[in-house]
Amino acid sequence: MTKDKLLKIVNIAFPLVGIGLMIVYKVCDTSCSYLQGTFLGVDLKIVGILFMVILLAAALLPVSRYPVPVNLLRTGMLSAALGGEILLVRFHFVEDTYCPFCLAFGMCVLFLFAANFGRMNRYLALGSFLAGIGAFALFFEGSVLPLYG
Repeated sequence: MTKDKLLKIVNIAFPLVGIGLMIVYKVCDTSCSYLQGTFLGVDLKIVGILFMVILLAAALLPVSRYPVPVNLLRTGMLSAALGGEILLVRFHFVEDTYCPFCLAFGMCVLFLFAANFGRMNRYLALGSFLAGIGAFALFFEGSVLPLYG
């Protein structure tokens, strides 16, 4: 199996895993149900699903037709998401409440970033990473709400 085919499998499999994690997270009724977060007013579960759907669609496009735009889109998205995930993991530590689905989703992002790093434009990756940190610092709202009942 060539490196390109393996990367294509990774770029299809991990978004599917990420989508599955967010769907399972939506029905979680353990400690994860205490965690709530939004980005620009949109529930993070929805943001995560949309993010992975876009990455999946980019992986399914014919590579020969759109190699540069797809690679730039993937670089920007994964780098910005990695920056955002840093703040989300920080939120877990600060609140001392850990969601295995959220952390596993973050690991999917990290693994996708690492797998695609060799093909990334380094300047775009750095700029997007910093933009992701800035965007989440400004527009992320999270809370830990214990459920009584």
